[in-house]
Amino acid sequence: MASSSGAGCPLCRKRRAKRACPAKGADICAHCCGTKRRREIDCPADCAYLKGEHAAGWEGRETEHRRDLRRIAPHIQGLDENQGRLFFLALAGVNALRAGRTDLDDRRLGQAVSALRKTVETRSRGVLYEHPAEDLGAQGLLRELKALFEAKDEQGPAAAPDGRDLLGALTALDACLDDARREASGPTAFLDSAARLLGRLQGPASAARPPAHPLLIEP
Repeated sequence: MASSSGAGCPLCRKRRAKRACPAKGADICAHCCGTKRRREIDCPADCAYLKGEHAAGWEGRETEHRRDLRRIAPHIQGLDENQGRLFFLALAGVNALRAGRTDLDDRRLGQAVSALRKTVETRSRGVLYEHPAEDLGAQGLLRELKALFEAKDEQGPAAAPDGRDLLGALTALDACLDDARREASGPTAFLDSAARLLGRLQGPASAARPPAHPLLIEP
């Protein structure tokens, strides 16, 4: 493996590369090693930073794990199976959208989710009204968010999930975002927790798919 110890990290191009990464065939920085492992980096099982001498301070990241669960788990406990699948479909979809949106943060996502939740709630009362998001950036995101829950059947028209199920999932997602913003731990605290949780549930190869059993989250 070519060593670039002391040189810049090839992943972030910001920090010094000090850890030999067998997956990348180069040295990378400790931050990228810690935040991208098994998500953006296809780590081999025998990597020294996953097992062996580094395992005790590396594999668990228990504080981060518990914080992620605290931000999400309480809000999905009352969801049934269909609602839970829609919730995790939303997480996976938003995580995929994030890759192409440098402006996406918890505030903007919250505006889009809240607007869509209000629209679905209004529709459940027999009133057809599209609630707009608060700003133009969130309005564009709102259209993409709606598309996550639409599918084409064999004849072509769009098919949407049951309104009750969608409302339950969106209400839970809206509550998660509200709590994360009140926590004031950073502009993307919820998005970061969602990405890590998806990575743990799905593994690096299936980050764009909702997990098979999305409500099985261990405390």
